[in-house]
Amino acid sequence: MWDPQVARWRDPEGDYVLPRALRSLPQPWDECDRSRIAELPRTDERLAEARRVVTVLLEDPELAPRVPKPPSPGLLWHAWEEFHQAVGEAMPRPSPVTWSGVGALVSAWQDRPQLYPLQRHVVRHVEAAMLAMIPSLRDDITDSVFRWLTLDPAPGRFADWSVELAERCVTEDIGADSAIELLGAMDSPEARTALERLSVKPDGPASWENAEAAQSTLFDLGSGGTSR
Repeated sequence: MWDPQVARWRDPEGDYVLPRALRSLPQPWDECDRSRIAELPRTDERLAEARRVVTVLLEDPELAPRVPKPPSPGLLWHAWEEFHQAVGEAMPRPSPVTWSGVGALVSAWQDRPQLYPLQRHVVRHVEAAMLAMIPSLRDDITDSVFRWLTLDPAPGRFADWSVELAERCVTEDIGADSAIELLGAMDSPEARTALERLSVKPDGPASWENAEAAQSTLFDLGSGGTSR
């Protein structure tokens, strides 16, 4: 019976659901297709694209909407994620995700012979599910960029620009796991210093969970970190 009180929004540019920042990302970064992204050559052009993508995902305020928190125990998140997967299968890129397309998915769900209570809630309040999809996509896309950088044989060569972005993403909890993994893989002085800052807890810049991950990475690198 919970009402998340999310009204349907309208984009001035059309029937779009997702913010322009997501719709305008270059391919294939916008598709979260990790296998395809992994095969991209690390040319200057692609590296510059990756840098721009992460910068946009960090700085555009429309990508950090206030998503209502489902009541305890929060199981509705799983139903939202199920619907996100259906949206991704029907509309793989952010640009064609429209309210008319979402409406067609809602109709398809309604035609199912049986809907569980949480799925029925999604059908009644699809706006909340789509609002939650915005930060989820931002996280997934950021994750794919950092994983692509980490796959490079010498990721330390990106340290002059990627350390700052990775540290900011951990602080903002955007693609944090892969950002910490990249900092560890670079194993440069700048990356180690960033990991030390992130590992401080309980009153450091990162969440407790991310600080723990940063500290663990430092231990793997042979450093005790700066936990306190």
